[in-house]
Amino acid sequence: MADAVPDLSGLLDAPVGIEAAVLAKGEPWFSSEIAGLQFYRYDARDEMTGTRLRPQPGDRLHIVRDPENEYDGNACQIWWRNEHMLGHLPRYAAAQVAPLLDAGAAARVYVVDPGDGEAWSLRALVVGAAATPLYERHIEHVVRDALEAPARPKRERRLQRRAERFTHILQAHRRRRLADAAETLMAVGFEPALPAIGSRIDLSDLAGDLACSDSTVVRIGKKAGVVISRYDYYAELTQAFADEIRAWARAPRSKLDRASVYVPRIQAETSANV
Repeated sequence: MADAVPDLSGLLDAPVGIEAAVLAKGEPWFSSEIAGLQFYRYDARDEMTGTRLRPQPGDRLHIVRDPENEYDGNACQIWWRNEHMLGHLPRYAAAQVAPLLDAGAAARVYVVDPGDGEAWSLRALVVGAAATPLYERHIEHVVRDALEAPARPKRERRLQRRAERFTHILQAHRRRRLADAAETLMAVGFEPALPAIGSRIDLSDLAGDLACSDSTVVRIGKKAGVVISRYDYYAELTQAFADEIRAWARAPRSKLDRASVYVPRIQAETSANV
């Protein structure tokens, strides 16, 4: 249940430190990014000092309602040092907080992450009664996660088994598609690039170019009257040999042994990603 209280480690000496005691007793709170930083004074240059206008961790901020905002009647401005407007609460948070602020509920705001100068990088902590709806929602999630924790390993094992079954199905589909593609390609003839007649050819290279076995090269040579023994690495490319090679290449290959198709293994996704 540690998530029920915000982590203020390292900030107890900052202005936000005074909230530690009431937060430990259950004071409502929520943390949120600040929207619209790029449109206001956040990270701008101070005209007097030249320094960047970026609040420090734990600094006090102020929340100001802006009901006349043309884009959002729930708009809540965020100010620093009462003179630099930094941005707004995001619309989803403002929708929960604005009605309570209008009714007089308290909301104290602090910097918990000053950001890096980019949009949405500054994060604030809102403490007080106006934080109640978002605080209650957060506590519901914390309690639910705590109650589900004992059952989580069993659920993860179930999801893992489901992922493995799905992986086997995908593997079978991939094998079938690859086999279909291979059979389609095997039925298409091609024109091999051969050296000049009379050249000596490397039989292993020829088998590689034709994508066939060494024994197939031997059979092609035999039909052309070229005797190739098991110890021959080279042979002369006669006209008849070249003609038989081209005839073999133009003809459809023999039927594919679909069980022999190699399919790279698909790794089952972990339960966290299922």
